Amino acid sequence: MEPSYKTRKIIERCLLVLLAGVLVWAGAAQFSSPLAQALIRHDASEIQLTVLTSPAMKFSYNPATQKAVVAVSSEKRSSKKHGSYTPEKGERFFIPQTEKREDFWNHFKHNLSSWRYNPLLAARTGWEYLTAWHDRRTNISPAEFLLLALELSKLDAADFAVRLPAASKSKRVRTPAPLPEIEDMAPLAVKDRPIVVEIFNASGKRGLALALTQYLREQNEKGLLRVDVLQYDNYPSYQEQSFIVDYSGRLVQVKQLSLAIGINSEIKSENAANAICDTRIVLGKDFEMPL
Repeated sequence: MEPSYKTRKIIERCLLVLLAGVLVWAGAAQFSSPLAQALIRHDASEIQLTVLTSPAMKFSYNPATQKAVVAVSSEKRSSKKHGSYTPEKGERFFIPQTEKREDFWNHFKHNLSSWRYNPLLAARTGWEYLTAWHDRRTNISPAEFLLLALELSKLDAADFAVRLPAASKSKRVRTPAPLPEIEDMAPLAVKDRPIVVEIFNASGKRGLALALTQYLREQNEKGLLRVDVLQYDNYPSYQEQSFIVDYSGRLVQVKQLSLAIGINSEIKSENAANAICDTRIVLGKDFEMPL
């Protein structure tokens, strides 16, 4: 039996009241959230997000530059022990179902680079958030999540600079020692200058570092890229994937460089007091010369 005209009107009004209530609630949540306001205004105030993997990862995101720095903690802890975690003022946290940092980070990068070709990944991410919100494994509100999702849709892996703890660096493959200090360090102190880079060949392909050096110098002469290749050499070990190590913090310029040469991976950020270059480019077996 179909509902009467009066019943339909009551149902419609109830739905309108419910929709209005949801909109009011979403607006109040949006305007009361510093994270939401920072994303809306795209100002320079940093957003803090802690992902409680083992070890934990602290994301610092600047909406103005659309660059994120990921600091990996040196302390291994179980992400299941989240009840004792107290976020700092304005900080948001998220506890993924995957406890290992490497597994979560690889999953995050895969979704970030592939969701445009596979929309189901976006739907799966939304479901993972709803599950975490229901289980109280995050304090990110639904309005904040939607704004974060829209912001992440504009980024790729090269927008993230990863800082590993000193303890983790000692376990990695040995890298070439920084270049010796020289008296004239003025070029690195000059603002708005070309990026000073060094190139290492870890691909096993002979002459690859020289070829990229010549390419970048030609691009610099043509005014297409502002880059100065300081030196090129062989890497002490073969690497499957190419990567970039940044010492300068000039993430906008480093991303432009990485995209220009086809290395679309996260940027490894390190501190080297005696480095005389801004960036180190390591060419792995996957590297192909730009056309």
